[in-house]
Amino acid sequence: MPIDLLSRPQLSALRHRGFRLLWVATLLSSTARWADLVVVGWLTLELTDSPLMVGIVAASKMVGYLAAPFMGVVADRMDRRLLLLVAAGANLAASAAMLLLLVSGWLVLWHVIGLALVSGLTWALDNPTRNAFVPDLVEGEDLSNAIALNALAIEITVVVGPALGGLLIPVLGMGGAYGLIAGILLLDMLVLLMMKKDVRHGAAHVHEEPVKSLISGLRYVRDNQIVLMLLVIACLLNFLAAPYRYAFLPLFARYVLDAGPAGYGMLTAAAGFGALVAGLWVVSLGNYKRKGRLLAWSGVAWPASLLLLALSTWYSVSLILVFVAGLAQAMVWTIIATLILSNTAQPMRGRVMGLRTGVVISLPLGNFLGGAVAEHFGAPFAQGAYAVSAMLAMLVTLLLVPGLRKLD
Repeated sequence: MPIDLLSRPQLSALRHRGFRLLWVATLLSSTARWADLVVVGWLTLELTDSPLMVGIVAASKMVGYLAAPFMGVVADRMDRRLLLLVAAGANLAASAAMLLLLVSGWLVLWHVIGLALVSGLTWALDNPTRNAFVPDLVEGEDLSNAIALNALAIEITVVVGPALGGLLIPVLGMGGAYGLIAGILLLDMLVLLMMKKDVRHGAAHVHEEPVKSLISGLRYVRDNQIVLMLLVIACLLNFLAAPYRYAFLPLFARYVLDAGPAGYGMLTAAAGFGALVAGLWVVSLGNYKRKGRLLAWSGVAWPASLLLLALSTWYSVSLILVFVAGLAQAMVWTIIATLILSNTAQPMRGRVMGLRTGVVISLPLGNFLGGAVAEHFGAPFAQGAYAVSAMLAMLVTLLLVPGLRKLD
């Protein structure tokens, strides 16, 4: 990357070699994981023709997030680079197993569910560790920029990864899609191996029992109102807004819009393009102010676009609405991650980001319930009910805690 480009304040953290490598590895790892979520959703629909099973597999993919708070404790006590390599290796093995089962023709539903559980556990370790690792690589005036760039890499791929996954299905088929996902995960491991072993390790070397360490993290969040309310918002939106991607979009593409896998890929690509637009805009702002106000607007715009999606029967209109949803979603997750890390003390970052990952457990619950509602009442009704509930939850939270809108 040219030196004059890195000299810009929006990219200043990328001057640090260790952070550059972590940033690239994060893009690779997170893209592969979220692409896998979309591919496995369509695969489940082809295997079972059941909206309920789609919700169950999506829930299995994320139920491992229950372990994330404990993984955050581990991230505060061990070599974070080694932990990332362990998580990457386990996830690569799961993707390779899926590829072999697909190619051999032996794949059945219980294989999909079992490998989804393994993948969920690796993410529960990976996500809080990567977030807590950032201050080990960058310090001083570049730390705030590093936090923002890392959050941007993670949260953009939450939308870009599924977009890639949707496009891989019609282009490469299921086997080819999993082959490419496994290749991306292998690159992730290679980039992590390039990082120097003598990375400055910021984790506290304490002998406190793990359970006590977790409890101290919970108490810290309880006493930190900003972090607590940001986690509440993340939990609510994961439950009520985020399932559109995993439980509802495959159903809309197949049953409402009659678009098939290619149309499904275009829908996910539209969301990915929205995320890219949002990401470029956030980076261009640098250390921008009024993050709380932007969070409020995007947190309401996201479910509002999904409500309109539930009412749409036109494919072109649905593409535009999914683009808006992807843009707003990327804004919400990037702002939440930035505010949490910037308002958390260094010794607590692993545990707090473990809790941030842990609240994503509401997403599989939302996927499961959404699949069940869609099974009985149809995808438009389920998506509409979720969207209205998400808007109400966001508005009530902002009314109860007006200070959120004043955060910088």
